[in-house]
Amino acid sequence: MPFWLHLPSEVLQNGSTETIDMILTTNRINKAAAFFESEKGSRWIPYSTGNALIRWFCHTDFARREYFNKRELILREFARQTGLSHIEDVFPDAFVVNFQKGWRAAKLSYLSDKDFFRRVEVIGKQHLDNALSNGKGVVLVNSHFGFAEIALTLFSRLNYPLFATVVREKGANSIKVKGIKKSFEPVLLQFKDQSNEELIRMLFKARQTLQAGGIVHLLGDGYHGKSSISMSFLGKVRGFRPSFAELALSTGAAVVPMIARINTRGNVSVDLYPPLDQGDETMSHEEKIMHLLTQYLTLLSGCWKKEPQLINWGFVEKFIRQVSDADQMPDDE
Repeated sequence: MPFWLHLPSEVLQNGSTETIDMILTTNRINKAAAFFESEKGSRWIPYSTGNALIRWFCHTDFARREYFNKRELILREFARQTGLSHIEDVFPDAFVVNFQKGWRAAKLSYLSDKDFFRRVEVIGKQHLDNALSNGKGVVLVNSHFGFAEIALTLFSRLNYPLFATVVREKGANSIKVKGIKKSFEPVLLQFKDQSNEELIRMLFKARQTLQAGGIVHLLGDGYHGKSSISMSFLGKVRGFRPSFAELALSTGAAVVPMIARINTRGNVSVDLYPPLDQGDETMSHEEKIMHLLTQYLTLLSGCWKKEPQLINWGFVEKFIRQVSDADQMPDDE
């Protein structure tokens, strides 16, 4: 069992910096994190206790000075490149909300409905319901921002009978998926490297769900796949896969964006937005794709600028290494 769970409460609450520094080491924290991310940890550690431990650790000098030092430097470089002036305000909250998200996703699935919805607030559910009423299904487009993992169990809790999520094979084997309570597991549309054969098979299954009036959930900002459209995003050029737009246009399904935010106490707010406009008959297929992508990127870029603490850490690191849009736009991948 992790050493954190044996620490006397007086050490957690009143321990000196010297005492804490003697207790904390990177190796110990990694071992504790591994226990959180195990199936036993996801079931055994109470949600309130786990969040309190995460919050306590992320506020220690050791966490900022050593454990998350690289993460802080990357976020500061992101702020420099994008001209954000409020980056100092996001520490240490950025550590708290990004640490152990897989454990949180799994643990939330074991809460009772009453406790779950005390922790999780859904705003804009009517937009999803109205879009589903046309019988053509909904492409629910999420992002590597905030607490996207909540989608894996939320819609089962809300009693939507047909819900499938597109997930990479690696993600399907992580605690955020395999640790979910069986009764809330979504249908998984898995991919490994998005080969042409794999993509065709996955899209066929996704279309089946949509044609039955269901929901297909996917992340619109992923880097996986064989083709992309190069677009400007916060002053950088990167490829965005138009999969969600292609899927919607080929089936008549609505595209409903969602953004899930988690705070430092582990409470979650899920925003479901009105369906994206899909253009009109005067537009070509390519113009409709760009129209949908542009709306999605406008929403996502606003979230990145306003709440940088909620950006997926890996995506921040990729962003700072990308080409500036002041340079020549690269060819589509």
